[in-house]
Amino acid sequence: MKSLYIHIPFCESKCSYCDFCSFVSNEEIKEQYVKKLCTEIRAKGTSERLYSIFIGGGTPSVLSIKQIEKIINAVQTSFILNENIEISIESNPNSLSIDKLQAYKDLGINRISVGVQSLDNKVLETIGRIHKAEDVYKIAPHLSKYIPNYNFDIMIGLPCQDNISVQQTLNNLIAFDPTHISMYSLILENNTPLFNRVKNKQIVLPNEDEVVEQYELGNQILSSNGYERYEISNFAKNGYECKHNLHYWECGEYIGVGLSAHSYLAGKRFCNTQNMREYLKGDYKPVYVEELTNDEKIEEYIMLSLRTSKGLNLSKLQKELKYDLLIKKQKEIKWLIQNNFIEKQGNFIRILPDKFYVSNAIIEKLI
Repeated sequence: MKSLYIHIPFCESKCSYCDFCSFVSNEEIKEQYVKKLCTEIRAKGTSERLYSIFIGGGTPSVLSIKQIEKIINAVQTSFILNENIEISIESNPNSLSIDKLQAYKDLGINRISVGVQSLDNKVLETIGRIHKAEDVYKIAPHLSKYIPNYNFDIMIGLPCQDNISVQQTLNNLIAFDPTHISMYSLILENNTPLFNRVKNKQIVLPNEDEVVEQYELGNQILSSNGYERYEISNFAKNGYECKHNLHYWECGEYIGVGLSAHSYLAGKRFCNTQNMREYLKGDYKPVYVEELTNDEKIEEYIMLSLRTSKGLNLSKLQKELKYDLLIKKQKEIKWLIQNNFIEKQGNFIRILPDKFYVSNAIIEKLI
């Protein structure tokens, strides 16, 4: 089965660290976009069964209830929804309301991800977030009443952020009993406002050792409260792992619709235009198509699977991609095992839990 990703590029304001395809826009453009988006969904509809749907952005919750309803209706008339389908939507705390939560529930949305980032208002202000901690405290108690499966996104490595800030944010969020928490490290993207402020020494970020400390602290707090780390940045209560993201990490096929959306089908990667004017003309042909070589598929499978706590399935790699990692990387695997970076359990190789934060260096040795 395939998954469906729906991109909503609109935000109330642009965060200083963000280089995603997102921007502030007026209501007329939003309405035009939703109309074209629904047309694209119907054009790409295959009447096949979907495993998961993820409405991301941007900030999808800035759209009206009616606009979200149009999108869901387009999906329902173009695909078959699996009986246990996961339908997720991203949101910001200040753009949520009781009415929206009720409407999302009525539309069949059964998972919501709330972009908190931090509960430290000084940190939020520094990175250009327009919500405040008070907005989170206002909406959080209502989430479980309407959508019991909900996630909080937080970030580490932010300016003005220290261990105490991370600890307080996590403890206060855990008190609401979410099913899932994502903890991402800041990636300083070129030419973003935050990048320029750091470059000009207007802002100082935590150093690498401090970020590792924040990550390990977060991991300790989450694990001690019943959240299992099933991927480097994702923690969930048992049975509440994000199905959509797992589908990506297992190299499953997916269809992407909307501005800049990517698809992966039959070993080929497709990408929509990032130009809003072009998109609104209604030409949904991809701006590029990339057919992955077998070597590229091998590299991607190794990279993605080793990010998960489950690890890399050696048998699947050999059966589907004709690649015997134990032979091809014999010396590297031996060294990594001897130095307690990875372990082999049956047909799986996985990164040891205390080495997750240096996973990039480990993965580089195996691809």
